[in-house]
Amino acid sequence: MFKTTTTLLCFFLTSVILMVPTSSAATDNPTYSASTDTFIYANCSPAKFSPGSAYETNLKSLLSSLVTSTVLNRYNNLTVPFGSGVKPGPDVTVYGLFQCSVDLDPTSCSSCVSRAIALVGNTCPNSYSVFLQMQNCLVRYDKSSFFGVQDKTVMLKKCGQPMGFYDQDALTRVSDVIGSLGSGSEPDRTRMNGDVLGMAQCTEDLSPAQCQDCLTDAIGQLRSDCLMAQGGYVYLSKCYARFSFGGSHARQTPNSNFGGEKYDKDDDDNNIGKTLVIIIGIITLVILLVLLLAFLGKKLRKLQDDKCCR
Repeated sequence: MFKTTTTLLCFFLTSVILMVPTSSAATDNPTYSASTDTFIYANCSPAKFSPGSAYETNLKSLLSSLVTSTVLNRYNNLTVPFGSGVKPGPDVTVYGLFQCSVDLDPTSCSSCVSRAIALVGNTCPNSYSVFLQMQNCLVRYDKSSFFGVQDKTVMLKKCGQPMGFYDQDALTRVSDVIGSLGSGSEPDRTRMNGDVLGMAQCTEDLSPAQCQDCLTDAIGQLRSDCLMAQGGYVYLSKCYARFSFGGSHARQTPNSNFGGEKYDKDDDDNNIGKTLVIIIGIITLVILLVLLLAFLGKKLRKLQDDKCCR
């Protein structure tokens, strides 16, 4: 009998230990990728141009020129027509830019921009306005000029799974990295503390003051919404701020109609559901353990009484 109850006791204790989440668990929301060509999101205008129109001709010229200019620059903005004799006007002129992360070499930058442009046709076919964000570059164009215009519209916002209050060291590192992203005057910022990597960037058509204003907003939202998470990002129209563990970057599943502030409520509900299941499971196991110990104590007392009566 003692052997059986001891085995059951070990089984229940092991089950309780295995069901308690640990800080080293891999995050699956957001997912992670090391590829520089990873698609993040796209925002496409509902208004469409006609195939074969002057706008389409100028757009093709713009996109080709953007790829060519990656050889010498990691940022450039262009307007087409370039003064070719075509009178600029509505539905004719195209304004566009590309920008790569500061750590990309020209070859990687060109690859990222080329990949982004290749996705435009399938993601936003014939749209007058497109904003396509990759992990380490972006391509944007419109029929109206957006150069130098401040815009802090939330394009995409997402946080990873909660870390838990027990991992104070990780919380401290995340807080330090997010806070340090707010300091500096450069448009590209990379900060690291241990295994926590943070990055922030604004498009270079903004003035330094506009850039700082945009980054302050993005970093503030990242801190308020994702400080307790295992990763997260906030993409505004003219800047972004993000952090992750292990140097990888959180990405969003491609969605061709992404626009406005987005939260993955289903993911949040799933996380809450998982947490409740774990809590209920632990409570149930603890109750069973208490009952088992009570049963064992009763048997021991009965054996002691039997010995005393002999």
